[in-house]
Amino acid sequence: MISDVSDFFLPSSFFLNNRSKLLERLPEIALAVVFAGKAVSMSEDSEYRFFANRNFYYLTGIEQEESVLVMYKNKNSVRTVLFVQPEDELKERWNGKRIRMAVAQDRSGIRDVYYLPAMDDFLQPFLSDDALPVALEENLKHGPGKAFEKAILSLHKEREIISIGPVLARLRMVKEACEVDMIRKAIALTDEAIREMAAFVRPDVTELTLYSSFDFALARRGCLVPAFPSIIAAGKNALYLHHMNPTGKAMAGELIQIDVGGRVAGLCADISRVFPADGSFSERQRTLYAAVRACQNTAFSVIRPGCYLADLNNEVRNTAKEALESMGVLPADQPAEADVTTYYWHNVSHHLGHDVHDLCIREAAFEPGMVLTVEPGIYIPEWGIGFRIEDMVLVTEGGCEILSQSIPREWNEICDLTACQEEESRC
Repeated sequence: MISDVSDFFLPSSFFLNNRSKLLERLPEIALAVVFAGKAVSMSEDSEYRFFANRNFYYLTGIEQEESVLVMYKNKNSVRTVLFVQPEDELKERWNGKRIRMAVAQDRSGIRDVYYLPAMDDFLQPFLSDDALPVALEENLKHGPGKAFEKAILSLHKEREIISIGPVLARLRMVKEACEVDMIRKAIALTDEAIREMAAFVRPDVTELTLYSSFDFALARRGCLVPAFPSIIAAGKNALYLHHMNPTGKAMAGELIQIDVGGRVAGLCADISRVFPADGSFSERQRTLYAAVRACQNTAFSVIRPGCYLADLNNEVRNTAKEALESMGVLPADQPAEADVTTYYWHNVSHHLGHDVHDLCIREAAFEPGMVLTVEPGIYIPEWGIGFRIEDMVLVTEGGCEILSQSIPREWNEICDLTACQEEESRC
C-alpha cells in the first residue's frame, strides 16, 4: 500500500549526471540557461498550480517557479549556478513558503545557489561576449524562457544559439534505474486508485463520480498533480478519444473507458481500461475486447531493441485488420475499399517518463531502458462502442517487461473489480 508519494524523491546524483551529459554534448565553450517557468494566470486574481518545465526539473529536481539554471563551460572548468526566489516574509504569507537555499542545494546537488535578483549581474559578462554560444530551449510558447530567447536574439542577432531540446529528448528517452523505480511506484499508485474507483462502477454511475473518486484516491496519497487530466468516458463518449468533460452517465449495458495515471517524483503512469457498467460484457463487447487484446499481445511480442515505432504500428495495424475482418466489420481481402484506419484511429505507443507523452525522437530505434505505452484501440461507431486498453512496458535486452502487469487486464478480471462483483455469473 502506498501512503504518501510526496515522500519519494529522485537522488541529487541523478540530476548531476543529467547536467553532465548535457554539458558533454555542448561545444567546448558555451553558456546554457534553462528556466523553470512561471505560474499561468487562471483569472484576474488566481493562478493555476505551478508545474515546472520538465526539462528544468530533469536537470535540477526543483519545482519552484521562476528558478533558473545557468551552466558555463570552457576548456578548463564548469560553473553551475541555480537561481531561486528570495525569501520574502510578506509574499510567503500570501502565497506559501518558498524553497530554501539548503533544500535547493540538497535536491539539485548544486552548491552555488543564489537569489534571483543576482542573476542579471551574473549573466552580464557572459552575454556581453557575442562570440559565446548560448544553449537554451528554443520555440517555447511563453514565460521567462521565451522572453530570454527574444532578448538574446534582439541584442545579439549574430550570436550562435544552440537548441538543447533535441539533446534532452535523446537523453530522456532512456531511463535510469531510479526513474524506472519511480515509474513502478506511479503504476502502483494508479493501480490502487483504479481499484478504489472501480468499486463505484454500476449502472447509472456518472462520469464525474468515477473521475472524482480516482483523483481523490491519488490526492490522499500525496499526488496532487496527476500525470494528465483523467479521462472517464461512458457509452458513446468513448468515441471521443480525449473526452475531458465528465458530464455523462453510464447506462446498463454500456462500457466505461478510463484513461488515467498517477505521478511519483515527477515520473508518470498512463493506464487505460474499460469497464462494463453492469459488471458484464456482452458477447459483442467481449469479441471487441479480444480483438484489442490481440493487438496488445502483438505489440508485446514485437517490442525489443532495434525495433522502431513505425514498425510496431504496422504490425499492430495488421492484427487489427485481421480482427476487424474476422468480426465482419471489414470485408476480407479488400484493402483498397476498406481501410483499417476507419476503425483503428491512433498509434499504439508513445514514450513515457517525466511527461506522459515524453520527449522522443520518433525515428530512433528502441533501446533497453526506454519506457513505452502499449495502447491499441478499435472504435466502431456503427456498433456504438470502441475503446483502448493501455499498459506500460520497459524495453529490455531480450524484449520488453510489462510494468503494469499487476493491474487487472483480462475481461473476467475487470468484471471482478466492479461494484457488481457480488452478483453470480455476471460474465
